[in-house]
Order: sequence, then structure tokens, then C-alpha cells
Amino acid sequence: MRVDWHSHVWLPEHLGPVWGPELDENVHAHPSADGSPEAHLAAMDEAGVDAAVVLGLVACEIDLDIPNEFIAEHVSTDPSRLIGFGSVDPNDPKAVDKVRYAATDLGLKGIKLSPPYQGFHPHSDEAMRVYREAADHGMTITFHQGGVFLRSGYLEFAQPVLLDRVAREFRDTRIIIAHAGQPWAHETTAVMFKNPNVWTDLSARYGRPAQLRTILRGLIDYGVESRVLFGSDFPIYRPSECIAQLRGAADGDETGADSIGLDVVEAIIDDRPLSLFDWQ
Repeated sequence: MRVDWHSHVWLPEHLGPVWGPELDENVHAHPSADGSPEAHLAAMDEAGVDAAVVLGLVACEIDLDIPNEFIAEHVSTDPSRLIGFGSVDPNDPKAVDKVRYAATDLGLKGIKLSPPYQGFHPHSDEAMRVYREAADHGMTITFHQGGVFLRSGYLEFAQPVLLDRVAREFRDTRIIIAHAGQPWAHETTAVMFKNPNVWTDLSARYGRPAQLRTILRGLIDYGVESRVLFGSDFPIYRPSECIAQLRGAADGDETGADSIGLDVVEAIIDDRPLSLFDWQ
């Protein structure tokens, strides 16, 4: 089963006056204008994707707000194929209530959080309350825990090792570290090695082949490659192109301590079914 574990839908007005323009500037394209639900489904069809996780994102400080209702509406068009993750900003006094609403009223399966975009420490009391509410509803939490393009972002909150405490305290909650926690992928690997409830996705890494190979070698070396997920980060990148680039990172039939087997890469692409997270 081919699953895109990291994709987005949005309208330009959801992205606010800062995040959207800086995103376009960073990638030298205009993904801020290309995130419609229709474009999302077309890209998934093009890549032969059987199911997709669709992530929201909200950051109050920069007026970024992809409504959870917008995510839920998209999911409702094909609930057997689409899995929705909402988002809340832990700095919002109503964040816990919004997690509950996302789970019970909207039927979303997870939440997306981003300490460096939203400006919160992963160990803060506000964040812990959000995790607890998500855990109580059996929700998965995807973290953008790594580098950011946003000039006003908070790198002091961004390192993946900060999620070790979260994984320890919420051992029954699945945690996905997006983008392999770049550029600190070694921290992501360490957190995954000791916490079996932590996964990672490779979204937004495919265009850096040397970095991608280093990331994969580390994950394989520590024996956690079975918890590595394919994700495209659509509409910033197209899943069909990401799959081709990921396959390009493999060493084919070559074997050796530093080799990346094609079987490992193909399993990441086509053998990470939704049933791993009890969604099927």
C-alpha cells in the first residue's frame, strides 16, 4: 500500500502575510497557490498513492491558519483514502478544547504541531496539556521538529532530542518527526532508537541526495528503518517526483555496511500501510 504520510491542502488566504510569501521565496516557486483539494487528489493519482495523510497547520503569531474544518471537509470527500490531521497552537488558551473538537466533532486522527513555527517549548505546561488531550483521544502527533525557513522561527525549540521526554511520558501515543528532523537527523535516529512509539517521515529531503543518503544510512544502522515513512510535503513537492528521487538514493543490488538496499527504499514507498496505525 502506497501512503503519502505528509501532505497538505490549503488556500492562499490560509497562509497569512508572512508564511506563504517566505515559503515561495524559499523554494523559488509558488506552492502557496497550489494547495487546493483538487490539486492534492490529482497529484496523489499521478503518483499512484493509495492513501494520504493530510496535515493542517496553525501558528497564531504569524496569522497562519489552515482551518481544521477545511481539512475535515477534504477528508470527507474520500474517507477511505484520506486521513486528516488538524492543528492547534499550544499558545492558544483554547488549544485543548480545539484538540477535543478536532477528535470528537471532526473525526481527525491526529494533530500537527511545530514548536519552531508556533514558538513554544516542547516541554511547556501548555504543550503538555495538548499532548495529554491528544493522547486521551488516541490521536497521533506529527511534529515539525527541525529547521525552518521562516525568519521569525524559533530554532531554540526545534531540535528533535527535545521530543525524547514527550515520547517517554506519552508512551502509548504515536509520534512522527517530520522531515527526519533535519538538519539534526542523528537526534531523530537516537530518539527513535530508544522510543518505539516514535516514527519519522522523509518529506522535503529528496532534493538533497547526499543528505538523504546520510539520513537513511543512520536509520538503517540503528535498525529503525521499519519506522521510516514516505511523505511528499505536497504542494511544496510532488509525490511522483519524490518517489523517483527516493529510489535514486538506493544502491541497487550492492551490499555492504554503508549500502542502502533498494528493498529498503521500496518498503518505505509501498509497505507502510495505514494498518500500522490502526487506521484500516
